[in-house]
Amino acid sequence: MDEQVEDPTKHLSSDKLLFLNSPECPFAQRTWIALIEKNVLYSKVDINLRNASGQYAPDNKPEWFLRLNPNGKVPVLAYEEERTIHQIYESNICNEFLEDYQPSPSLLPPHPAVRARARIIIARFSEAFVPAFYRLLLRQDSEGQQQAAQALSTELHWLEAHFDSMGPYFMGTEFSLVDISLLPFFLRFGVLQHYRGFSLPSECSKLAAWVQEVSKRASVQETSVSAKPELSYEKYLVWVYERYADGSAKSTSAADFKD
Repeated sequence: MDEQVEDPTKHLSSDKLLFLNSPECPFAQRTWIALIEKNVLYSKVDINLRNASGQYAPDNKPEWFLRLNPNGKVPVLAYEEERTIHQIYESNICNEFLEDYQPSPSLLPPHPAVRARARIIIARFSEAFVPAFYRLLLRQDSEGQQQAAQALSTELHWLEAHFDSMGPYFMGTEFSLVDISLLPFFLRFGVLQHYRGFSLPSECSKLAAWVQEVSKRASVQETSVSAKPELSYEKYLVWVYERYADGSAKSTSAADFKD
């Protein structure tokens, strides 16, 4: 992490959120998209999670960052109100917070039962899809990769079956937190294809059409950025996940999902 980054907590206010981001992180991209979609006023600080050689440096994080999130992860949202600093972390929790912080425009369906269904989908995705995604990259043995690929395929078919028939978004005609929660990982499917030969199953036509449609949104375009100007976004992501694929990654995500 860049030690020269000034402590942004010195400038917290009640009328603007501080957003700690990393361009390579799918979890941070979730909250970045939500901030844009909800038209929330924010200032963004990009956190460099790597050292000069390109390796993750989990032990080289400034004290001000760990004060905001002791887990040392992005995204983080923070603001000051009546001399109290509020900090929020974990991407889905950050996005739920934004729904409360600025209710309009809402990114959840108005009907309580449909809202509950949205949260069920997000929860299952976090508990089953995301671990399988990382394990497919992290596992170095063919048996482990096959198990992870099967788990990922199962989750993709589950998502296909639960996609709203009206579309074009996952919950129907309105873009929602479900789209935001899922999409950053689908944007990284090129990484799975490159390193593990895994692609979206042909039966998942609804998901394929959804990825094409949602990728056009301005918020998605704005947050799909390469931190290496010489690389396209797709090639940048392949570079980002190289150390996951060869088993040398030391990131918090790699530690969370290696088993």
